[in-house]
Amino acid sequence: MDASQPSFEYRLQREPVGVVILDPEQRVIWANQLAAQMFSHHGKQWQGAHILDLHPEAARDKVKLLLDSARNRPEQPAGMVLTLPGGTLVSKVTALDGPAGQGFCMLFHPVDRPPAPPSPATDGRLLKLPLSSAKGLALMDVADVVCLTAEGHYSRAYGIASQALCGLSLAELERRLDPAKFLRVHRSHLVNLDHALGAERRDGQWVLLMNGKETPVVPVSRAHIDILRKRLAI
Repeated sequence: MDASQPSFEYRLQREPVGVVILDPEQRVIWANQLAAQMFSHHGKQWQGAHILDLHPEAARDKVKLLLDSARNRPEQPAGMVLTLPGGTLVSKVTALDGPAGQGFCMLFHPVDRPPAPPSPATDGRLLKLPLSSAKGLALMDVADVVCLTAEGHYSRAYGIASQALCGLSLAELERRLDPAKFLRVHRSHLVNLDHALGAERRDGQWVLLMNGKETPVVPVSRAHIDILRKRLAI
């Protein structure tokens, strides 16, 4: 890292913050200057518009997931990194209680940091796993990932002592993680074989027992059992 350049954390703390207030119907009723400028820049009439209509179609599922998470857990803000055509946003949403019902406050930091091109040596291989956190973004060492489970268009990453939502799909993770260690054993499950503790047959199906406190028992589909047997000699 170039010491002459400010760190990501330093820049994030000093980035301007966009603020959007939504009514119970998830329509914008207030926006600060930065948010209004962003909406206007994209040619959107934001006052009274539904928040999903103010985002490109590719990002709407993520925004909806943020809102649903904030609604289901009002005591804890929901955070996620959103990659939009105009740049990347670290976004947080919290539920608001009012006389008309439950509204929302959305905060976002524009992050003007273009992604580094993938190294030819790794062909885009991931070294860290980007995860949603209360502060917006956390990074988990790939070696600490026990398994990954599909969750809609995203995935849930399980580590030794914790689990969190990852904004990458299981298909992309399978493509960008080391195939010598990570194996797709089910259409909804990708496991790190370094953390496999055992394999059992339950109700006529093979399952993997994985390391970690919150890690689920992972089913193995018939389509993947042969390659698992070869890799683990079971």
